[in-house]
Amino acid sequence: MKAVVLAGGQEFGQCPLSRQAPRALWPLADKSIIEHVLGALRQAGIGEMAISANGRTHDIMDILGHHPSPDVTIHYNEDCLPRGAAGCIKDCEEWLGNETFIVVHGACMLLNVDFEHLIAEHKQSGATMTVAATGDDEESSRLALKPTGIYICEPEILKHIKKRGYQDMKEQLIPRLVESGLKVRAVPIHGRVIHIRNEECYLNAMVEIFDDAELREQFMSRVTFKVPTVWIDPTAYIHPTARIVGPAYIGPRAKVLADAVVIGPAIIGPECEVESDAVVHESIMWRGAKVGHGAMVEQTVMAADAVVSPGVEVRGSIVVETNLSAAERQSLSGSMDLSPADVSGPRRWWRRIWNSFRPTARHAV
Repeated sequence: MKAVVLAGGQEFGQCPLSRQAPRALWPLADKSIIEHVLGALRQAGIGEMAISANGRTHDIMDILGHHPSPDVTIHYNEDCLPRGAAGCIKDCEEWLGNETFIVVHGACMLLNVDFEHLIAEHKQSGATMTVAATGDDEESSRLALKPTGIYICEPEILKHIKKRGYQDMKEQLIPRLVESGLKVRAVPIHGRVIHIRNEECYLNAMVEIFDDAELREQFMSRVTFKVPTVWIDPTAYIHPTARIVGPAYIGPRAKVLADAVVIGPAIIGPECEVESDAVVHESIMWRGAKVGHGAMVEQTVMAADAVVSPGVEVRGSIVVETNLSAAERQSLSGSMDLSPADVSGPRRWWRRIWNSFRPTARHAV
C-alpha cells in the first residue's frame, strides 16, 4: 500500500516559526514531525510515500531526500498554487496507480495508531473511503465523531477530483462521493493523533507526550536515556553543577553549563547552549539556539540559532532572531519581562526553584 503525506497547508504569515521552516519540519526530540509520521507509516508496513507540501515541498526534499532509509522511498509532488488536500491527491494519480492508498497529514503526531485495524475495517466494509475519526468515548455516535485527517481510499475517488483548482476533502470531495452513491464510512481510530497547527499546539504536543508515561515510552523508546525521563545524547555536555529535571531531551553536542537548570517537559536540540545560571522550563530549543548567562526561558520556542541575551526573561513567546534588539523586545508579548535590569532585583520564582534543586554536594545528572 502507498501513502500520500500532506505536508502543506496555508500559513498566511500567522506563525513566525512557519517562516523558518514548514510545520512538518519542526523538530520534536531527535526527529522532525514528518519523520515521526513516516516512521509510523513504515511501522505499519508502508514503504512507498508521496509528500506534497504546496510551494515548500523542496524544503522537505532537501532534508529527507528520496531514500531516508533503505526500506523507504519518497516521491515528491509540488504545486506552486494551493491545491487543497484532495487536489494534492489528484496530482499524485499517476504515481498512485490502481490500488488502495492511505492519506495522512505530515504535521501531526501519530501515536499508537492501529493502521492494521483501520485498513481491515475499510476492506471489510467495502467503502470507497474510510475516514479515521475520534470521539469522546466508545459510545459516541457517528455524528459526534471528529475526523483525524487519516483516510483510506480506493482509486475510484480520483475520478471525482478536478484536475485544476482548489479541492478540499471534507467540503468538496466527500460530498461528491456521497452524491454519487459511493460509500464513505467513519471508523473510530485506535491511538492518538495530535495535530500541530501552530506554536501553541507544538508546545502542547511536547507536554502531552512527555507527561504521559505510556506515550513518552513509545515516543522515546529508540533514544538512549541517562536516567528515567531524561534522555541525553552521548555527545552532549552537562556540567557537574547543572541540573536536568525530567522529562527532558538533550540533543547531540548540546551544552548545559554550570548552575544552569532545565525543567521539563523540555527539548534542547542539537548544538544548543544553556549558559551558566540560566533556566529553561517547558520550552523547545531548535538547533544552535542559545540562552545567555542568568537568562530564563519559559513556555517558549526558540528557532534555529536564536539567542536570548544574558539576564533576559522570556515567557510564552517565540524567539526567531539571532539577537533581540530593544525594539524587538518591545514588540514581543506583554506577558514577558525582557529587561535585564530587573534580574538584579528581588529573586525570581525560578531562583527559588533552582535553590530547591541545588544539592549540598553537587554531581552530574
